[in-house]
Amino acid sequence: MTKARRQIGDQSTKGAALGLCVYGMVKQNFDPMLIALIVPLISTVFAWVSTKIGDPNLACLFIDKDKA
Repeated sequence: MTKARRQIGDQSTKGAALGLCVYGMVKQNFDPMLIALIVPLISTVFAWVSTKIGDPNLACLFIDKDKA
C-alpha cells in the first residue's frame, strides 16, 4: 500500500474517531460550547499519538517511523 493511501486511511480513521467522540458528547448532553472547545484538543491528541506510533513527520499511524 502506498504512503498516500495509508495517509488517506489514517485521516479517515482519525476523523471517524473524532466523530464518535462528538456523537458521544452530544448524546451525553454536553454543552455545545464545551464540545466546540474540546474537538481541537482531541484532534491535537490524535496527531500527537500518531507521531509517537507512526511517522513523526506525517503524523500518520499507518506508516512505520522506521520505514519513513
